[in-house]
Amino acid sequence: MRLCMIKTVLFILLQIIKICSSSSKIDSKLVIERIKYLETRINTEAKFRDADYAVVIDRLDEIDKKLNESLVQGDGFDNEDQEASDESNSEIIEHLKEDFTRIRKAFREEKSETARIRREIPQIENDINSVKEVVDKYCMANTNKTEEILWRLEEYGDKIDTVGKEIVEQGVNNTEAIANTINLDNSKAFEITQIVQRNAENIAKIEDALRNLSSNLAHLFIYGPKYSCKEFRLNGALQNRVYKQYNGLDVFCDQTTDGGGWTVFQRRQNGETDFYRNWTEYKNGFGDLTGEFWLGNEHLSILTSSGDHELRIDMEDFDGNKAYAKYSKFMVYPEEDKYKLEVSGYSGNAGDSLEYHNGMAFTTFDNDNDKHSSRNCAIYGHGAWWYNACHHSNLNGQYFNIPGKRDHRGIIWFYWKNKDYSLKSVEMKFR
Repeated sequence: MRLCMIKTVLFILLQIIKICSSSSKIDSKLVIERIKYLETRINTEAKFRDADYAVVIDRLDEIDKKLNESLVQGDGFDNEDQEASDESNSEIIEHLKEDFTRIRKAFREEKSETARIRREIPQIENDINSVKEVVDKYCMANTNKTEEILWRLEEYGDKIDTVGKEIVEQGVNNTEAIANTINLDNSKAFEITQIVQRNAENIAKIEDALRNLSSNLAHLFIYGPKYSCKEFRLNGALQNRVYKQYNGLDVFCDQTTDGGGWTVFQRRQNGETDFYRNWTEYKNGFGDLTGEFWLGNEHLSILTSSGDHELRIDMEDFDGNKAYAKYSKFMVYPEEDKYKLEVSGYSGNAGDSLEYHNGMAFTTFDNDNDKHSSRNCAIYGHGAWWYNACHHSNLNGQYFNIPGKRDHRGIIWFYWKNKDYSLKSVEMKFR
């Protein structure tokens, strides 16, 4: 029994020493590797951007040269020569436009990624400092305790040897005295075990802090595409319900509409949730994922920051008629850009009521970013949206549970139901 207890104490003691001596080094190595990866990635992308710049500069020099030649020789050209020169210049211009488009897209993605990383890094730094404080405090506080445990274990072992000798020398006549000695030693062993158990609790706290740090470091590089609704579906998750992404974010996945894989970020259906809210609430999100809700502009900007995403909007009127609008390109920019909307590539049967809002920043009643010269469109439309001056769509407007209701503050999709018709339901989703 004593041998078993000693083994248990020694095992826990080794775990304490292991935590103090090696765990912080392991996670420090992880932090360093993550940061080096980030640095390498940024430097590599910067080289790609430099290469793209060089190509564009060469093309600009080329077209400048061609245009100068055309100006100098223009008077001597006949019509056929002039047409050939114009055709050549047009071809160069088209190539140049393609280069600019490609670089602009790359820079937008890089800007969004950089903004996201910039938002994440302070939290990672706080986690690192928190773990360091916990580990330092724990190891400093328990250095003396560790030495005490070792000393007591050694003393306890000596006592066992003494008791063994007494048993041999004194025989069974002094069993009561021997028993008292054993009980005393058991009491000391129990005291040692209590100290070790308290240390084990501190170890658990350190391990939790390290796990949180590791998780946040992972989020810095894997936020978004990892475990999207589309990936859930590919892995056999075919139900329309709430799923938890790798980053811990709960999302509602539509796995049945148009091939599934849609992340729903807005739903209106009964007016139970008030959508007339401020900038911070629209940034963070609100509502019930199984009912009416807005996922949050911050989540939208991060989840659509890399790769290509398409948007689908399903809507219904009070007569049971349904329609949809689908876009092949959908992106929401970071808060630095006021969560600007980029949308294009319309298809569907509801009409394109988002083209008017493409390129617009988000507006709420307390943060006016629309183009109207004399009013805040969020106040005018009783909602929050990528207003222009003001709207062809207003899907976060006021819910009117009145069939046929026409009001500029309502849930409006102009090119399906014409001016000011307030819809019964609408759902916005991307993949």
